[in-house]
Amino acid sequence: LLEMDEAHQMVLQAGRDAFGQCVCSPESRKRTGVILAAISLPTLTGSRFSSQVMLSVEPGSVSGFDFCRTGVVSFPAALLARAMGFEAGAYTLDAACASSLYAIKLACEHLALKKADLMIAGGLSRPSTLYTQIGFTQLQALSPAGRCAPFDRGADGLVVGEGTGIVVLKRLEDAIAQKDRILAVITGSGVSNDIDGTLVAPASEGQIRAMYQAYHQAGWSPGQIDYMECHGSGTPVGDQVELTSIYQLLK
Repeated sequence: LLEMDEAHQMVLQAGRDAFGQCVCSPESRKRTGVILAAISLPTLTGSRFSSQVMLSVEPGSVSGFDFCRTGVVSFPAALLARAMGFEAGAYTLDAACASSLYAIKLACEHLALKKADLMIAGGLSRPSTLYTQIGFTQLQALSPAGRCAPFDRGADGLVVGEGTGIVVLKRLEDAIAQKDRILAVITGSGVSNDIDGTLVAPASEGQIRAMYQAYHQAGWSPGQIDYMECHGSGTPVGDQVELTSIYQLLK
């Protein structure tokens, strides 16, 4: 276990802890699926292995263990499902900054369609800092001051973090019947392709379209909410687009 990539270790720990907090029977694992998010960036283990291969005078063959510990982008969900004995499907996705929310949305759809009775969903980020620092600097999205200040007049970019967040999802009637501790209820979600946007400058029209979908599905109006959690990247362009979208939604 200690030789596994840190991202894999984080997923196994968080997944086990999350599953252990819900009420389930021995048969529940057969109807449990996993959808996780992992942005397509090399991890520290993958970066080290690539260096060994490229700098070696006589590169050796790649073993199955090498593949498993470096295949972080596609492997986390399958690894967790195998370790925990979950049989209702597993896959890992990359949808940039929306990845974890996208995983949760798809997990909800699996439950609604009765493809599973319990879903493990969320995301992880443990990339090699070499790639994040260089990549976001090239995108002019990294804060030169090293301080992320979303919606602040002095915001100059984001600060890359790492970690994992995993939730256990059930249909509401099942959670009530099984006397689970319910922390939140998801009543609607929306996604869209903003067409004209970029990684650092999304299009407001696409954001508004996604939010309208979520409110329509939930049967709510924007005026009924008391709290809104934002992307809040801390980049001047991204923050301005998000504020514009929220303003248009609420007016």
